[in-house]
Amino acid sequence: MQAHDNHIVLLGNIVSKQNLLKYYADGTASLTLDVITKRKWRDQQGQWQESSSYFNVTVLGECAEQLAQGANAGQGIYIRAAIRQRTNKQGVNNDTLEVLQAYLTKKSTALNWNQAHVCGGLVSQSGLVQTINGIDLITVVIDIAEQADKSIPIEVKLKGAAAKLVANQLEELADGQTVRLLVEGSLSGQSKKINEQFVYQYWIEGHTCLVIAD
Repeated sequence: MQAHDNHIVLLGNIVSKQNLLKYYADGTASLTLDVITKRKWRDQQGQWQESSSYFNVTVLGECAEQLAQGANAGQGIYIRAAIRQRTNKQGVNNDTLEVLQAYLTKKSTALNWNQAHVCGGLVSQSGLVQTINGIDLITVVIDIAEQADKSIPIEVKLKGAAAKLVANQLEELADGQTVRLLVEGSLSGQSKKINEQFVYQYWIEGHTCLVIAD
């Protein structure tokens, strides 16, 4: 099993209205898109609930040039991407999704996918706590960077049975033991205004998690 994984799949709709192609100094094309995915479920009272997640994605190279010709607000898009982090001049980390593969649909899509698979070394963990609804919760931070000289720390929130299982397994590990976590879940994020700039910060809502002790 590879030591790291950084794999995000989204199917949603483009919401950015000005999808302008830009070029870096080396001639590489760059296209930035804002994408929305939605999730629907029935609550305990049987009523339909809906939540939306917004993502900032960066497309590079030939793929950017191809998408720029047809990417419009309201159009459906499939994305396979990896989480990247860039530090601005103020030293603030800005998360983005670097697109590895993308396809446009002919119109908006009512189907929505939000699948995250990440694997990395354990950086930190919280204790097991309970939410106001009485659900077990543990928060861990893992480093999913593939290169030793880089770091991409991502927060993972595990709830319910998965949280309790992982908390118990981490307690049983010896001090100083190298630990990796393989997480399957969905991507969540928010935009924050820091130093007069809006930055994106992402985390994983973990559904399942495997603790790997080396």
